[in-house]
Amino acid sequence: MKPWSMPAVVSSPHPPHLKLVTEQSAAGELLRGLRVGRPEAERRLFELHHRHVERILTRVLGTASKQGEDIDDLVQEVFIRAFDRVAQLREADALKAWLTSIAVFVARETIRKRKRRSWLTLLTPDQPLELEAPNADPEVRDAMRAFYQVVERLDADERVAFTLRLVEGMELKAIADACGVSLATVKRRVKTAETKFVKQAKRHPALADWVKGGSRWN
Repeated sequence: MKPWSMPAVVSSPHPPHLKLVTEQSAAGELLRGLRVGRPEAERRLFELHHRHVERILTRVLGTASKQGEDIDDLVQEVFIRAFDRVAQLREADALKAWLTSIAVFVARETIRKRKRRSWLTLLTPDQPLELEAPNADPEVRDAMRAFYQVVERLDADERVAFTLRLVEGMELKAIADACGVSLATVKRRVKTAETKFVKQAKRHPALADWVKGGSRWN
C-alpha cells in the first residue's frame, strides 16, 4: 500500500468544525462592523475581497483603460456601493457572493456606457487593450485582444453571462445569483452569446483556428 493512501492518525490541533465556527464568527463580526460604519471593518472587507472584485471586473471587461473608466476606479465603485448598501445584507457568509453581484452590475453599467459611445465599440490601434499575462506568447495575447474585440459587440447581459461562464468558469447557478435572474435566463444568455461569438470569431484571423479547433465550439 502506498504511504500517501494511509489515513491520517494524528489529530489536527484545529478540528474542521472549530475552524468553521471561528470563520463564521469572524464574518459575523465583520458584518456588524460594516453595518455601524467602522473604518477598520471597511478596510478589512476591502483587504479580503478586492482581488476577487478586480478579477470579476477584469473577466467581464478586460483590463483596458478607456476614456472615463479604469479597473481600479471600478473596484472602488463596487466597494462604495457595498458600504452604502450593507444594511441590505442579512447573512455574513454571503458577503463574497453579494460583492460579486455588485461587481456584475457595475460591469454591466460600464458596458452600456461604452455602447453609448459608438467610437468605443471597436478598439482602434491607438487604444491598445492592456491584458493580463504580459509575458504570454504573442499569439495568446493577440487572441485575448481579439476575444474582447468580439465580445464587445455582445449585448451587455449576454456578455456578462458569457464571460463569467467561459473566462471566469463560474457555475451557472452562481452567475444567475450574481445577475439576479433565473437559471433558465442565464442558460439562454450564455447560449445566445456563444452562438453570436462563434459566428464572429470564425471570421477573425486570431480566433478562427482556435474556434474551429476547440471541441467546445464544434
